Amino acid sequence: TADSNTSCGFNNLTANTTGANNSAFGDNALYANTTASNNTAMGFQALLSNTTGADNVAVGSGALDANTTGTYLVAVGRSALTNATTGSNNVAIGRVAMEAATTAYNNVAVGTRALDACQTGGYSTAIGDGALSAYTGSECTACGAQSLAECTTGYDNTAVGVNALRETTTGAHNTAMGDDALRNNTTGNSNTSIGKQALLTSTTCSYNTAVGKDALYADTTGNSNVAVGHDALTANTTASQNTAVGANSLKTNTTGAYNTAVGYNALEDHTDGERNTAVGQSA
Repeated sequence: TADSNTSCGFNNLTANTTGANNSAFGDNALYANTTASNNTAMGFQALLSNTTGADNVAVGSGALDANTTGTYLVAVGRSALTNATTGSNNVAIGRVAMEAATTAYNNVAVGTRALDACQTGGYSTAIGDGALSAYTGSECTACGAQSLAECTTGYDNTAVGVNALRETTTGAHNTAMGDDALRNNTTGNSNTSIGKQALLTSTTCSYNTAVGKDALYADTTGNSNVAVGHDALTANTTASQNTAVGANSLKTNTTGAYNTAVGYNALEDHTDGERNTAVGQSA
């Protein structure tokens, strides 16, 4: 016998037989529920199709309305997790957050359209308007509006900051922290960018490390560079295998490769020479 259920609205809990401790507020909320317990549905057709899925929370019109047997789900916002059927352990907060998810699992999406293309992937976290909005894979983390917004199948990426790694599509193993960090990267792999606009214009380059505001700012296809300090290697475009440690070090270098500059303003005016080493302030 069903016990301790609360219902307020037309056709709520109509099919319930033995499900207990459920709360349904809004027309057709928990309409198909039969034996599932500990569900909360608030909004028109929230958890509409749920039959045996337990321990779910749906708040908003159409939230979790397709769920049947999925468990431990939280959906807050209109059409949040609206297509989820059997996936479990997802949290979606925001209008159409995780809208396309069907059997996706262990994801967290907070923000309008966050993770809204993910259907079956798992272990991703998207926080911010449009974060990971095009993503279909697994194991990515995006915190910040439009961070990793264009990413489709790239994996093991971490983006923290507004527009961080925004244009990345299939690039993998990238880390970007700071507004617009690695914003234009598309298919580049294994880059680390920490600082506002660090590696901003990078598109397909790989194995670069940029730490500091505007570090490696103009790099497009140069690989295996290290820039530590604000404006370090900021003008570098296609050169590879340079090391610049110190603010403004190798600042104007564009195409010169295999250079090492350590110290404030070291090799600051250097443009295109190769295999130079400078250690010390303004060296």
